[in-house]
Amino acid sequence: MRKSIILTALGAALVLAAPANAASVSPTTIAGNPSCEGGTKIDPVASGTYAVEGGTVTITVSGKSFDFTSTVLVTSVLVKGGPAANLYTYAAPGVTADSGLVSPDGKGLSHLCFF
Repeated sequence: MRKSIILTALGAALVLAAPANAASVSPTTIAGNPSCEGGTKIDPVASGTYAVEGGTVTITVSGKSFDFTSTVLVTSVLVKGGPAANLYTYAAPGVTADSGLVSPDGKGLSHLCFF
């Protein structure tokens, strides 16, 4: 019985320590204002459904981060904020959802580019 209580408490601690809504890939930070050429720019950033090449992407903004779901495969997302951008790149063939994406400054979302 004592081992069960210890393991249960340890399991609860691990669940509480897990990061909530972390993006599934680590971003690469790019200085300046990279181009959205070849992608779909979303500006201003607000929760909603947007047309992208071949389908739609739905964005849910929560504070200074956002989640997305898409009807088409997304190969990368550029998240602009402050003096730089975070580029989230997904392994081929791409993904249809991710969560917890943020700008490099963590202060806000200037615009997004979906590729």
